[in-house]
Amino acid sequence: MLLIFGVLILLGSVPLLFGGGALLWVHIALTDSEGFITTKYHTFERGSYAIVTEPADIEFDEEWNWGWGWHRAWDLGDLVTFKVEGSNNDPSKGIFIGVAEESYLSGYLSDVEYDEITDFSFRPYEVEYTNHPGSSVPAAPTSQTFWTAEMSGTGTQTLEWELETGTYSLMLMNDDGYRGVDLDVAIGAKVPLIFGVGVGMAVGGIVALIAGILMVIFAVRGRKRSQPMHIISEV
Repeated sequence: MLLIFGVLILLGSVPLLFGGGALLWVHIALTDSEGFITTKYHTFERGSYAIVTEPADIEFDEEWNWGWGWHRAWDLGDLVTFKVEGSNNDPSKGIFIGVAEESYLSGYLSDVEYDEITDFSFRPYEVEYTNHPGSSVPAAPTSQTFWTAEMSGTGTQTLEWELETGTYSLMLMNDDGYRGVDLDVAIGAKVPLIFGVGVGMAVGGIVALIAGILMVIFAVRGRKRSQPMHIISEV
């Protein structure tokens, strides 16, 4: 039985070591000085007034039960922080980046022509849009007060947003609200738990590896000692 358990523990250490190593590599090789993993800049260009992402329904149990009566209250911002960084390709205009609840954004864009991102991939870089026609001219986004998070201006602007429970969309516009959006944008995410989880998995994998090796060694030695000795006598 000891040999079987040792082999099982050895097998279990492999995914822990690989998983922990991969997370540590991501933390060391891909994160910037602020802890974000950020894409390259990509161009988002449409002839409408705005580019909007599909609504994301964010639900989270802010209190986890760890058993034995222990609970841990989590702030969503402790888990993931998103970053959107971009600039306007028209130097005479500024960029607007905003996050808002879907209900407010739908009201703002009512009867306004905009494009909704329905599919997106980085490699290869492809964006699919659904155009929503309209005949109204929107007010400048900077004049609105319903934004959960916003950033605007000329040059490169950076918006950071910590996750919150609700249904949200990201919107990109010219800061004056005029038609014709031509922006260079990069998207990033910071997951503070990556390093801690990576270290935990790696340490757990090393401990399991050592324990499995020792169990296999002891099991093999025990078998050798338990084997009967045969004495051959010469007549």
